Amino acid sequence: MKEMKSEGIDEDRLQLLHDASGAFRPGVLTALIGVSGAGKTTLMDVLAGRKTGGYIEGSISISGYPKNQATFARVSGYCEQNDIHSPNVTVYESLLFSAWLRLPSDVNTQTRKVCGDNLKLLYFLGHYEFSKL
Repeated sequence: MKEMKSEGIDEDRLQLLHDASGAFRPGVLTALIGVSGAGKTTLMDVLAGRKTGGYIEGSISISGYPKNQATFARVSGYCEQNDIHSPNVTVYESLLFSAWLRLPSDVNTQTRKVCGDNLKLLYFLGHYEFSKL
């Protein structure tokens, strides 16, 4: 922390990411892989707008434009690899649940099911539709 104070920063702050950059191709499922503690979750939380504390500095662009959180939430999905998914539901039920949570409250049940069906097709999950997570 002495280095930060010598740079004029009075607060004790820990830098979790440094010089992070990347590009994601549209329409391509992307996996972020790295060793424990590498910053994968921190990076994804920042991108997804889930970081509510601390300081976020730098810029995030989507197709060359500054990131708009509402737009970003519609064009991206963030599936954490942890045990929050019930092992008793199918892949399709999990997609429907995600659609239910992500879509605005005025979207009817039939439209939510269509979204789940579209996701299933988009990610080629039809073969796994009835598989348990």
